[in-house]
Amino acid sequence: MAIVVVGGSAKDIGKTALVCAVISGLSEFGWTAVKITGHDYEIDSISKGPTIRSELTAGETTDTARYLAAGARRALLVTRCGPEIPIDEIRAALKDDRNILFESNRIMDAVTPDACLALVGGQRSDWKPSFLRLLSKVDALVSLGAVEMESAQLAAGVLRFELPSLDRLTPELVTWLRSRLSTSRGQVSKA
Repeated sequence: MAIVVVGGSAKDIGKTALVCAVISGLSEFGWTAVKITGHDYEIDSISKGPTIRSELTAGETTDTARYLAAGARRALLVTRCGPEIPIDEIRAALKDDRNILFESNRIMDAVTPDACLALVGGQRSDWKPSFLRLLSKVDALVSLGAVEMESAQLAAGVLRFELPSLDRLTPELVTWLRSRLSTSRGQVSKA
């Protein structure tokens, strides 16, 4: 089982585009792509709980539809309530899926991926607290162009990839990911 996590520093910086680029750039993996989104207020976690929805139609209308349009075999939207990742429900929904691509910062609290990419962008003051936690576990930082990566002090020694466009991976990033995934050991379980 190969597991890749794509996280990002802020909202609307291109995480979904990067996930789609991984799906199409490494299409031989037949990815199941999972977007995790949430409501960080606790009141719903008691009454409503998490929901998991399968996307059925490829297109541009939703992030999960974009996953299918990029070539994902399956696409799931997980809506969590509260800060906890509903890992048992996710594990049940994934069933026998072999290669999983997560779009989430918080999933790193619940999985051991083969590769974790962190998309860096925006002002440091706008960075999500979950991104700061992700930086301690990230394998590679990705940026659009030559964006100054303010995270240098937080993620010293971490590989960096600059992409001319988030729609396509560079050959160097594809090669690096393939090498990481060639000895897949990823696990979907509590860390």
